[in-house]
This record gives sequence, structure tokens and C-alpha cells, in this order.
Amino acid sequence: MNEWIVLNVIVIKLGEEWDMKNRTFWKTFLAFLCIGLIGIGFLVPAMIPLLEEQLQSLPNVPDLPFEVLVISSLINPLILLIIAIIVGQLTAPKLKLDSYLYHHMQGNKGIWKTFTSNLPIGIILGVIVSAIFFIFELIFQPYLPETLKMSVDSRNLVNTLNGIFYGGIVEELLLRWGFMSLLIWIMWKVFQRSKSAPSPAIFWISIIISSILFALGHLGVNMLAAPLTPLILTRMLLLNGIGGIVFGWLYWKKGLEIAMVSHAALHITTTIITNIWFLL
Repeated sequence: MNEWIVLNVIVIKLGEEWDMKNRTFWKTFLAFLCIGLIGIGFLVPAMIPLLEEQLQSLPNVPDLPFEVLVISSLINPLILLIIAIIVGQLTAPKLKLDSYLYHHMQGNKGIWKTFTSNLPIGIILGVIVSAIFFIFELIFQPYLPETLKMSVDSRNLVNTLNGIFYGGIVEELLLRWGFMSLLIWIMWKVFQRSKSAPSPAIFWISIIISSILFALGHLGVNMLAAPLTPLILTRMLLLNGIGGIVFGWLYWKKGLEIAMVSHAALHITTTIITNIWFLL
């Protein structure tokens, strides 16, 4: 009889633990989704001119209100965002890849002290990458079509906010939290199953692959702006690839949110440098 009582207590406790883990998982998911939706929201103003341009070039324009077309164009990034958040939650903690928001939702309230201590390196690297971008852009400028040349308009408020919030939040959730974590986990289980943790080589391979994918993610925007040439493709892969490697390393060593801050700092600095350059 006593054994049955003990067994019932164990089952109840396990049920309560599972229920708590389940609720924490979805609370964490909703927290990530909320900040991701903020990023997607800032995509809309930057996307409207591109959508209008696409509609003008179509022979048969869809018989739908423009607002419906805008909303429907957000479905794909939203679905990808949801998948990336869930994949990251299932894989990143097993790889000891940090997210301060994730740890906070798990009950670790002191994690933000580590965040503030790592914040300077994220900002500094974002500024450095922006400066590197600007130098390369000056080299590429004489050979680029007018639509891809630097201008004050190319770094206006709408484009800058889109870079800070969609780039800094959504792209990092997709490419780092989701894709990079999954890639590391798969390679670990396939090639180093006997090891308790993946080797640095696997992290670096995943950083490089996710950086290439990050660069290729800008292919559509470049193709809308001008016909794709070897020079434009090289520029796109080089500039975005450098950024992807830096953000991937920051995610690995300092945490997801530090990569987000660095990504945002890059866009802020690029806008400041560009506007100062044209003022002078």
C-alpha cells in the first residue's frame, strides 16, 4: 500500500514538472515571438516601395487590395520565424549557446549582468564591421550601377529602422538561433556523437555556412535593384558574409542578444558614416 502511495506521489510530481516545463517552453516561445513580430513590423515600411515597384512590372496585377498584398507578403517571414524560434529552443540549450531572454524565462534573473558586461564588445564589433563595409563600398562604388550606389536616401530613417529591428532581431533569430543552432546540433550528432559537446571546428563550419546563407538572403533585394553581375554577387557575398561571421561568433561566444545588438549597431553606424560622408 505504501508503495502505491509513493508511486502516485512520483507520478504527480513528474506530471507537475512536465507541465511546468511545457508552460515555460511556450512562455519563452511567446517572448521570442513578440520581439520577432516587432522586427517584422519594421519590415513593412521598407517593403511597400519594393512591392509597388514589383506590381508595376507585372503584366497581370492581382485583383486584391494593396493592404492584403502587404500582409500576405509577411506570411513567409512569420512562418520561418516561428520555426526558427522552436528549433532554437530545442537545440541551442543543448549546445550551451546562450540567449539572455531564454535564461531569464527559465528563471535565471541574474543573467542580465552578464549581458551588460558583454554589451560593449557587441557594439564595438558592430562599429568596426560598419567601417569595413564603408571602405569596401568606396572601392566598389565606381563599378556599381546607380541604383546600388551609396546615397543619403539609401540610409534614410525607414531603411535604418528596418536594418536595426528586422535585421537585428528577425535575421538573428532565423540565421543564428534557428539555422546555426540546428546545423551545429546535426553535425554534432552525425560526426561527433561520442563527444559530450561539439568541437570548435563544427561551430566554425556552421558560422561560415550560416554566413553564406545570410549573404544569399540579400539576393532578392540586389536583383530588384540591378541585374546580377559577378561584381554585384561578390560585393553581396563579401559584405554580408563578413557581418554573418562576426554575428555568428558573437552568438557562439557572447550570446544571441549580443549578436542582435552588434547587428543593430552596424546599421546605426553605417547610417551615421554615410550621412557624414555626403555632408562633407
